[in-house]
Amino acid sequence: MKIRISPKKIVLALVILGIVRLVQYAISDMNLDIDLLRESLLNMPGIVMENIRFSRVISGDLWQVRLPYLEQRDKTVNFRSADIKRTLSGDKGQWTFFGEAGIYSDDEKTASLSGLTGTISDEARTWLLESPILTWQEKNNTLIFPQGLTLQDNEFSLTASIASTDNSRVILLQHGGVIIWRNPNSLAR
Repeated sequence: MKIRISPKKIVLALVILGIVRLVQYAISDMNLDIDLLRESLLNMPGIVMENIRFSRVISGDLWQVRLPYLEQRDKTVNFRSADIKRTLSGDKGQWTFFGEAGIYSDDEKTASLSGLTGTISDEARTWLLESPILTWQEKNNTLIFPQGLTLQDNEFSLTASIASTDNSRVILLQHGGVIIWRNPNSLAR
């Protein structure tokens, strides 16, 4: 005995099955916790980019930046593992910075870099640099070390509680500093 099902009944069964499935989705959506959904949407990144490189000339010096990871939300950019290289104009040396993490505010035109290590080099010597945090302000192009700075090479070390520098490339010690000479003969140059 053959059972024949008309095409109209097959279509009607598929439509009913589709409606049942839509009702199931609607019921499950109504059971979602709206606060949980809102919180997860707020924690989503705006734009995530990886392996960003850019160069910019500021006051004659070439700045090169490499950011393996950055995340932008509104007008704030959070980044990790920043490599920054400043080549001083006139072949007068090079500054390199590495920071564990940082943030850039487009509204304030400022950047902050934490866990800073690096070098400052000129024709004669290279100093190792360490600081818990470095901030940069675009309006006056200043680098500020608000939580202190340590500079050292094989001849001396300098520790300061607050330091800054501007276009003059001179590091200013607002509250003085401590210098420890390792090689006193180097003073007789």
